[in-house]
Amino acid sequence: MKKFILIVTVCALLSACGGRMSKKQSLDHTLYQYAKVMRWADYNTAMTFFSPDMDTANKPSSTDIERLKQFGVSSYVASPILPGETDNQINQNVQMKLYNIHTKREKVIIDEQLWEYDDETKRWLLTSGLPRITK
Repeated sequence: MKKFILIVTVCALLSACGGRMSKKQSLDHTLYQYAKVMRWADYNTAMTFFSPDMDTANKPSSTDIERLKQFGVSSYVASPILPGETDNQINQNVQMKLYNIHTKREKVIIDEQLWEYDDETKRWLLTSGLPRITK
């Protein structure tokens, strides 16, 4: 009888764990997927990670996207995440090595990312926009 109760308890605990991703798991998954998209320089798909409420200052224009498409990504190295101003924000700096597909020159930039968790959609959304490439 004790074995039966133990088995039922273990099964109940395992089934409880199989639900929706936790906030931390969702963050890990989102950062991994975004990094994968950026490594392939798929900037149009990267925009699907953006918050619809993004400031107009951070929202890229079509010119910004076309300028970014001139660059491939040769390296994407993420720093450890840092807590943001609220529990639903994190900051992450990413060192990116970009190469111009026309001139083959490489440049290194630091992409300062701000991610916010949306409680309604249960998703992490990027509010800082695409990486800034200065000349």
